[in-house]
Amino acid sequence: MTRRFAFLFHYIYQHKFSYLAGILFIVLTNWISVTIPEYLKLSVDLLADKTANLGDNQEQLFSYLMIMLILAVSIVVVRTLSRILFFNPGRAIEYKVKNDLFQKLMLLQKDYYDQNPTGSIISRIQNDINGIRLICGFGMMQFFNIATALSLTPYKMWQLSPRLTLYVLIPIAIVFVIVRIGMHYVTRNTRARMQSLQSLSGYIVSSLSGIDVVKNFSLYQWSGKKFAALNKNLLKLSLKISFFRSFLMPVLQNLENILKTVILAIGGYYVIRESFTIGELTAFIAYSALLSMPIMGLGWLTTIIETGMVGVASIETIINQPTESHAENPMKKSELSAQFAKGLRTNDLSYTYPGQDKPVLNNISFEIHPNQTIGILGQIGSGKTTLVNCLNNYLKVPDGMIFVGDTDLNTMGYGEIRQMIRTVTQDVFLFSDTIENNILFGAENEEKVSRDQISEVVRESALEEEIARFHNHLETTIGEKGIMLSGGQKQRISLARSLMSKFDLLILDNVLSAVDYDTERYLLQQILKRRTAGSLLIVSHRVQALEQADKILVLDKGEIVDQGTHEDLISREGLYYDTWKLQEQG
Repeated sequence: MTRRFAFLFHYIYQHKFSYLAGILFIVLTNWISVTIPEYLKLSVDLLADKTANLGDNQEQLFSYLMIMLILAVSIVVVRTLSRILFFNPGRAIEYKVKNDLFQKLMLLQKDYYDQNPTGSIISRIQNDINGIRLICGFGMMQFFNIATALSLTPYKMWQLSPRLTLYVLIPIAIVFVIVRIGMHYVTRNTRARMQSLQSLSGYIVSSLSGIDVVKNFSLYQWSGKKFAALNKNLLKLSLKISFFRSFLMPVLQNLENILKTVILAIGGYYVIRESFTIGELTAFIAYSALLSMPIMGLGWLTTIIETGMVGVASIETIINQPTESHAENPMKKSELSAQFAKGLRTNDLSYTYPGQDKPVLNNISFEIHPNQTIGILGQIGSGKTTLVNCLNNYLKVPDGMIFVGDTDLNTMGYGEIRQMIRTVTQDVFLFSDTIENNILFGAENEEKVSRDQISEVVRESALEEEIARFHNHLETTIGEKGIMLSGGQKQRISLARSLMSKFDLLILDNVLSAVDYDTERYLLQQILKRRTAGSLLIVSHRVQALEQADKILVLDKGEIVDQGTHEDLISREGLYYDTWKLQEQG
C-alpha cells in the first residue's frame, strides 16, 4: 500500500501548486458553510424575540440576510474553483500515466506480449486507470473536504450544545460502520469485476483478430457461448455491486433525516425547557446537514481509495516490468557497423522455452560475415523462427552464445541491436494507414525521405503495378492489419519497409511464401544487390529461395544436420536433397 501511495505521490507532486490552492479554497468553502448557520441563528432568534418590536429589528434582520446572501454567492464561486483546482490535475495525471504506460509498453519486448493478452493490456489502460483519476481528482478533494468539514462543523455544534453533539454522533457512528462493511463487499466485487472486464476485453480482441478462423471453421456458436459466459460473469458481478449500493445509498441519503429527527426530539426538549433557543436549534439542524455530507463522502472516499489502489496495482504490473538499462554512451551507427565488421557468430547456441524440458535449439554454431548471404532451410517445427528470434534478441539466451564481433549480444542495448539487425518476419503486421506511411515506418528520418527514394523501394519490392491499380496509389488506406491487401502484397509492403534505411544484417523469415515464382525471383535479385543490407540471412522451406546463398544451413529438430552451398547439398543425399527433389518434381 505504501508503494502504491508513493507511485501516486510522484504524479501528485507535479501539480502541487494547484492542489495547494485547491486546499485553500476547500478550507474557505467549509469556513463559509459553518458561518452561514451563525447568522441564521441570529436571524431566527431576532424573529422569535417577543420582547422586541419587529419593526425596530428590521434593519438588523436585513443586514443578516444580506450577509447570508453574500456568503451563499461566495460559496458557489469558491466551491467551483476548488473543484477545478482538484479535477484538472486528476485529468492531467490520467493523461500523464497513460502516456507513461504507452512509452513503457513500447520498451517491453516480445516475451511480455507473449505472456499477456492484448485485450487485458488495453483494459488496464482504458478502464483500470479510471481509479487513479478518481483518487487524484475527486478523492483528493473529498479527503481535504471531509477533514476540514469534520473539524469545523463538530466544533461549531459543540459550542452550541456538547451533550446534543454527543447524541448526534451515535447514529453517525452506527451508519458509518454499516457503510464501511458494505463498502468492503463493494470493493471486493469491484476488483473481481475489473479482472472479469480484462478477460472479456482480451477475448473480444482475440476473437476479432481471428475472425477468419471463426468463419472458416464455423465456430460461431462456440465463440458466442464463450463470450456469453464471460459477459454473464461480468453482469453477475455488476449486479452484486448494484445490490450493495442500492442498500447503502438510502442509508447514506437518509442520514440527514435521522440526524434531524434526533435533533428535533432532543433539541426540542431543550427548547421547551428554555435551555436552548429556537435559533440555536435551527443552526444545529443546519450543522447536521453539513455534517451528513462529509460522512456520506467518507464512505465513498474509502471506496474510491480501495478501487483506485486496485487500479494502481494493475497499472504497476506494466510499470514495474524490467526493461533494458540503456548505456550512458550508446554506440553510434558507424561504431556499430565497425563492430559488425568482424561478423556475427553463434557459439553452441541452445534454447529451451520457459516451462519446457526439451530444447528447441541444440548446439547451433555458425558465422555470418559482412556481405555474406546465409540461407537456412528446415521443415515446420525445426526451430527456424526460434533461431531468428534469438539472433535479433527477441528471446534472451544465456551469455556467451551470440557475439557481434567480440561483443556478447546480451551486453548491447535493444536500440543498438535494432540498428544493426533488421528482421522481416512471416507474421506481417500493417497499420491502418496509407501504403506510403506503412513503408515510411522503416525510415530513420521520414521528413528527409524523397519521393524518388520511395519510388525506388516500391520498384525493388515489385509493388509498382499493384499501387498503380489503386485509386489513390500510395495514399490508399489499407485498413486494419492491411485487410484490403492480399498476402503477397502485405509481405512486399513489409519488405519495402525494411529497405528504407541501411543496416548490417537483414533477416528474412519466410517472407516470400505468399508470392508467385517469378515475383520471388525478382525480389531475390533486388535483395541480393545489397543496396541497404550488408549481410543477408534468408530463412525458408523453399529451396529456390536459397539457391544463391553463399552458405546454406539445414536445420532439423533444432540441430544443424548439414551445411554447404546449393551445389554441394544437392550432390549428396539428405534432407536438403530430398526437399529439392520433391519441390523440383512438384
